[in-house]
Amino acid sequence: MEASSERSLVKGLLKEQYCILEVKEIKDSGSNIGYLPPIALRDLALISRMLATMLSAGLPVIRALAILQEQTRNKILKKIIFQIANDIERGYALHEALERHPKCFSSVYVNLVKAGEQSGVLARVLNRLGEYLEDEMQTRNRIITACIYPAIILAFTILTGVFILVFVMPTFAGLLESVGADMPGPSQILMMGSQFVVQNLFYLLLTAFSLLVVFKKSKQIEEVRYSMDRLCLRMPLIGRLNAQVLESRFTRTMGILITSGIPVLTAMEMVEGVVENTYVLKALVKARENISEGQSIAVPLQESGVFEPILTQMIAVGEETGTLDEMLARMSDYYEQEIRRSIERGAAVLEPLLIAVVAVLIGGVVLATLLPIFDLLANPVF
Repeated sequence: MEASSERSLVKGLLKEQYCILEVKEIKDSGSNIGYLPPIALRDLALISRMLATMLSAGLPVIRALAILQEQTRNKILKKIIFQIANDIERGYALHEALERHPKCFSSVYVNLVKAGEQSGVLARVLNRLGEYLEDEMQTRNRIITACIYPAIILAFTILTGVFILVFVMPTFAGLLESVGADMPGPSQILMMGSQFVVQNLFYLLLTAFSLLVVFKKSKQIEEVRYSMDRLCLRMPLIGRLNAQVLESRFTRTMGILITSGIPVLTAMEMVEGVVENTYVLKALVKARENISEGQSIAVPLQESGVFEPILTQMIAVGEETGTLDEMLARMSDYYEQEIRRSIERGAAVLEPLLIAVVAVLIGGVVLATLLPIFDLLANPVF
């Protein structure tokens, strides 16, 4: 029998009334469901919406999953849906079947489905999940779109500089030497840089690769990653955007969990699973511990120093008036708008700045290249 964990395996065997003598893990990369790659947000949002629509129309879960399996063209997703339907036919609840695919369905998703099943509003919960995933996808797409232009400009600048230093300058220097022309100071500096790059290109590439490996490995060290995550929230321009994305994710996730009837402490624990920034995660863990000791939600969040005062004050108002889920939803919309404005403002500042930097760098290199020609024309050696 296949399962994502020993606990899931035991639960499945007991459900089918088997007597368990021994549990042994078999390494098999070809069949274990745990090796299936995660589902894209777009696909997960789509199947959530479609499943909600079919359940609202009165179709049984098994029939709805069969239709989903027929409709999807993604072979991996088709296999996952087949396995979920197969588990349900064997007696699993939907949330239990989803739980067997931890790489595809987060704890937030699974627990929301569980709450929907227990309260009899599964279709409504799935529809909310679809909206939640679509909002998450839009936020990611905005950030990716905002990064594309600077990345292209940066890559163009680096490639142009390397091309001039490696190919243009050596040829140009040889031409000047053949006619006995002297090189001005800026051109000599550029030529020295060109010679250094050409002679040490392999070592430069090796150093860059080594630094990249060291950077990735260092992120596995808890203290280093904590410091880097804290720095990400304090950097000029992008620091505030990073904080807004985290605040948006926190309010959106907490809002949908509390709206679906999940207790605050359980919701806080689930939110910790979707927060990747260890600095914020540590603050959330401490806040949850304080809440479990009887404090309100707003006080420990405010004491953490991670969240904006407006967010903690709105949460406090929501607690006092019994509208916490509504306040979280409003703050989620607020941060979505703030993210969009921050990206627009950042692009308005960054684009002309990048163009100016590129113009100075490329213009300086071209000028240093042309200076010997101007000098040669003014003082011919023939």
